[in-house]
Amino acid sequence: MRFEPFRLERYFAATEFTTPHLLAVSDCETRSIGALLDLEAGAAERFRALALTYTDSDGADELREAIAARYQSVGVDDVLVHATAVEALYTSMRALVQSGDRVVVQMPAYQALWGAAQMAGAEIVPWWARPDCGWSPDLDELSTLLEGERTRLLVMNAPHNPTGWNASEDDLRRIAATARRAGVRIVCDEAYRGTEFRAQHPAPPSMADLDPGALVLGLVSKGLGLPGLRTGWLISRDRAALDRVRAYKDFTSICGPAPSEFLSALALRHAERILTETRALLSSNLALLEDFVATHEDLFDWVPPRAGSVTFPFLRHPERWGGAGGFCDRVRAEAGVLLAPGALFVPAPIESDRPLGSGPAPSHVHDRAAAAAIRIGIGRASFGGALDVFGRWLEKAPERPTR
Repeated sequence: MRFEPFRLERYFAATEFTTPHLLAVSDCETRSIGALLDLEAGAAERFRALALTYTDSDGADELREAIAARYQSVGVDDVLVHATAVEALYTSMRALVQSGDRVVVQMPAYQALWGAAQMAGAEIVPWWARPDCGWSPDLDELSTLLEGERTRLLVMNAPHNPTGWNASEDDLRRIAATARRAGVRIVCDEAYRGTEFRAQHPAPPSMADLDPGALVLGLVSKGLGLPGLRTGWLISRDRAALDRVRAYKDFTSICGPAPSEFLSALALRHAERILTETRALLSSNLALLEDFVATHEDLFDWVPPRAGSVTFPFLRHPERWGGAGGFCDRVRAEAGVLLAPGALFVPAPIESDRPLGSGPAPSHVHDRAAAAAIRIGIGRASFGGALDVFGRWLEKAPERPTR
């Protein structure tokens, strides 16, 4: 097994709970257990009476029913609940990928989307997002990337973390058709589904409804703001593929915690109410960020997000700060504001101490763009205050050359 530490999660482990102002996190404003129980009459009494036994390894019936209701073509038996979304990615890759296989991954990306396949011995083939095209990946390039008899999976993320790009329905149908012609299965991470806050970019159908062979990931952590429940799921209308994943899950969590499954089902039954509040907060925070970037347009270049709770501006002159990583280190140390450097969203450590296009490029041009970027999360109610602290620091901190 090839193992690479989960660099973003190690970064958060070292910084998230000791930095006062969080601008890097991807989850949305959370709710208390009491607020969830208030959503339904009698929920508090049922929760108090809940037996802390083992649960069904596929997930509680009421939870799978609530999940299936969020899709158009999905039945209860197409849903396999996991204790966490990362577990669902891990079991999927262990079940579907062998050493020597090729896995095409939309990049930049959350490391779990390529790391689990890499640990299974796969060759990771980047499908790069293009900042000059609104962070859209090159749809014309996809058919070429999927060529080869050992190409097993196309792993994508919509809405996209970290860029905020979101595929349209036409995009998704074209991607599904391209993968189908190549005989490649799609694994689609839809962790941010439901956060589509722009009227001009409405929510497309789920890939689960467009492609019966796809595996689709969902969770309660992002738009519903419930990461503490640690509940995720896989959906596929391909029962044989789901059975293979189910067999691997018996060696990981086996089943989920009963309290989390109860509360997740409750939240999902009221998902539209919660997501409406989430989308309003995202829109409000995005307006603050638009003003912020306009004020500091000499420092940042930016493609505003179409959906989701994260966005990926990049530094115009990263070399003046020691790269995006150096910039984030300074902001955290001097202002107490946490940002996430873009190098954490590509497969290997990359150089970021030179401006884009200067000297011999050590890697792909889109890889270089990610190296100059920072991820900002816009989903929390504390966003405005943290952004103010960041802005005051920028007004005082000169751009210091590193050499």
